[in-house]
Amino acid sequence: MDDLKQHDIPADVNTNEWALRVTGAVEQPLRLTRRDLTSLSLEEFTGEFACAEGWVADELSWRGVRVGTILDHASPTPEGDFALVRAMDGDYACSFPRERLAESILALELDGDALSPEHGGPVRLVPTATDRNCWESIKWVAEIELTESRPTAADTAKELALSRIE
Repeated sequence: MDDLKQHDIPADVNTNEWALRVTGAVEQPLRLTRRDLTSLSLEEFTGEFACAEGWVADELSWRGVRVGTILDHASPTPEGDFALVRAMDGDYACSFPRERLAESILALELDGDALSPEHGGPVRLVPTATDRNCWESIKWVAEIELTESRPTAADTAKELALSRIE
């Protein structure tokens, strides 16, 4: 776990009051606590984490809930083909095609330990696709909003993430 770079936790991230909301183009909007998530089937994903800053953390083992499982509980409408995943800090969000997001994991653990706030806990989005980008791994996930229209480039955290590279 020490290989994964830590950043300061934004002041408006309050992990004590955390809950995940699933909103938008769904028949059953959800509000899930960490306890709700741990009651679902948990899966593991192991892989490297390569950052645009140039560093790589090898063989990180993430454990959590497949996003598709959560979306199934929310019953997406047929039109909800896209998603915005928002962080608790209010600034960071990333857009995904729904099918790609469904394969990702909402990680609750990293290398066998509860995911700390420094590493994005209580829940961090971990894309599992081979073409994943580091800015898609969203810390402090607070909301998944399904949308009927493709999000624009302004809806992604790519520019924000790349602006943080020193």
